[in-house]
Amino acid sequence: MVNRGKPSSDCLPCRKRKLRCDLDNKGCSQCQRAKLLCHGYRDPNQLTIRDETYSTKQKALARKTLANPVKPTALQLGWDVRARQAFFSEYIFGFSRSYDVLAALYKQASSLGHLSASVDAVSLAFLSSQSNTASLRHLANERYVVALQRVGHALRMPDFSATDETLQSVLLLDLYEKMVNRDHQSSMAWTTHVLGAVSLVKSYRNRIMTSYTSRRLATRLVVTLTISCGAARMRVPNTLIALREDLSSHIDNAKWDFTGLVVHVVNLQADLHNCRFTCSSEVAERAKDIDDRFAELERTLPPSWIPRRIFLPGNPLLFGHYYDIYLDHFVTQVRNAIRTVRMMLNDMVLKHSPGDVSVPRYDAAIAISEIAGQICAAIPQFILPGVQPDNQVPFSPLQKLQCYTLIAPLYIAGQLSTDHGLRDWVIHSLEYMAEVGVMKTAKDVADILRATPDMDYWIIYSMLGSYALAA
Repeated sequence: MVNRGKPSSDCLPCRKRKLRCDLDNKGCSQCQRAKLLCHGYRDPNQLTIRDETYSTKQKALARKTLANPVKPTALQLGWDVRARQAFFSEYIFGFSRSYDVLAALYKQASSLGHLSASVDAVSLAFLSSQSNTASLRHLANERYVVALQRVGHALRMPDFSATDETLQSVLLLDLYEKMVNRDHQSSMAWTTHVLGAVSLVKSYRNRIMTSYTSRRLATRLVVTLTISCGAARMRVPNTLIALREDLSSHIDNAKWDFTGLVVHVVNLQADLHNCRFTCSSEVAERAKDIDDRFAELERTLPPSWIPRRIFLPGNPLLFGHYYDIYLDHFVTQVRNAIRTVRMMLNDMVLKHSPGDVSVPRYDAAIAISEIAGQICAAIPQFILPGVQPDNQVPFSPLQKLQCYTLIAPLYIAGQLSTDHGLRDWVIHSLEYMAEVGVMKTAKDVADILRATPDMDYWIIYSMLGSYALAA
């Protein structure tokens, strides 16, 4: 029971209107002037104390709720926010080694600018590729159109066209194209953004030599366009080779040396595709010469790039009785990329050496067999539970990305090796990735290797998104 004090003895109309009542029981003057029926006088003896227990209880509960608020349920973030978070945490910071300047540029960029729009588009494309969600692909395409418009507007403005931010946006749009357009027939269109970026670089070429950020972006441009030319069966443009020469005085690492040799492979394949050779033996000679240079590169790799061999007999996830552990997935990827190119070159030697010249053909066959085994030995480190911190069942997000880089090398190993047991193991490994890692593309490649193993490597590479999902 709560004491609320003495209630007012005024009539009801005066109480409602908050007027002073003259307490005339026959009708107060306030009601008479307002032409109201005067009524509602209280009996103070009956209403001095009222039961306010329920009201007081509710107020006490309210105060308790404010003091100890209920924790809100988790907010459902929009797809744009979730995609950006996944893109930066899993791809940029967790997996890739090629976009180390993006975070700083993005932090400085306007939320309504072309770089933010480009990040939104590629983030949604990345999340769509990881989740295989059609609605996300549609949303990513909408963001891509917006990004294209904003980048186009920036390129038409001299003050904004020749900037690091603009070049980064162009490279992100190229990355989007690789993630989304995985049809080999689209490979010619792949070069659209990067060829435009080459002309963009020309306008601030001097700055590249003095700015770390500009050099990193230009380096990425050289690598992406070189690979795009390979997929499109076209020679590497001279302007790109000149840019590479400018950058070489500032870069000294194994991957850069590797991509320099890849230029010769791309040009060789383009010349072969366009029938620029007068005799087949010339193809074999050029292929053998380039392969020798790759073999020399492998001999001069840093000691930290040499794998540690682990023996584990009787495990079906191993081809043989051992597997190799490398420094990280980046080193594994570059070493497998070298092996992949060497497989291509030795296959050219096999196909184009004259029939009466047995030594080059024999050496090429031995090289293919050895290299295929090296590729297979590099696979288990990313699929065996517990070998790497992120190895799980089912696969973790980082593990999926790491395994993605293994699919193309596995394909060419299974395709070119004459060892049927090795091919069966490759198919089994791809199917294991598909089932345990929920990687649909791995199953697609396994089916291709089983049904049409002569399918061109670049078609598979394009189907996998090219360098989009590479470190």
